[in-house]
Amino acid sequence: VNAERCNETVYFNHILQSFWLGQSERCYHYSKKVLEFQFLGSHNRLMILFYAALNAFRGLNNKNGSGSKFTKAKTLFEEAMSALRPSLELSPLNFSNKVYLLEAEMLSLEKKHQEATSLYAAAITSACSAGYVHEHGLACELAGHHYKKIGEVETAIDFFEQSKRSYMGWGSKMKVDFITQKIENIHRN
Repeated sequence: VNAERCNETVYFNHILQSFWLGQSERCYHYSKKVLEFQFLGSHNRLMILFYAALNAFRGLNNKNGSGSKFTKAKTLFEEAMSALRPSLELSPLNFSNKVYLLEAEMLSLEKKHQEATSLYAAAITSACSAGYVHEHGLACELAGHHYKKIGEVETAIDFFEQSKRSYMGWGSKMKVDFITQKIENIHRN
């Protein structure tokens, strides 16, 4: 059990690091390993499911959402939602932005743009209210991707700018540089 707990901590850090660095395959690999642990802590399980599901959506958005990757993302989404919903009822401040963001990503993938737009706004507001600067940045970033995908480029840029400000407040130069590059690419095209 102690060795598994130690591995859980190391892998959990690998999951978070690879997620934020955009290393989808690595994030998936460690998420899959940790979710098989018998004695996985309940909070860690919630966070891993959240980031694993978002990571799966990230992979889908790069592949137009089809095939076996869609099945994997949908399965992770359903597993994450079934774990997060009860936690949402117990602690809305901690979990509402996560639930809203996952639901927005699924709706965006399903091309239900109006509903997705509404849930991105709810995720952004909720993350801001809870003081989760990094998750506010993430929600703005994903909303930006959504708006870019549906052709609302100026709105996308506004969300990317909000995301950039949040990532600055979080102290992540790497994410600030990534978003800055994304904005510059949009302006070039």
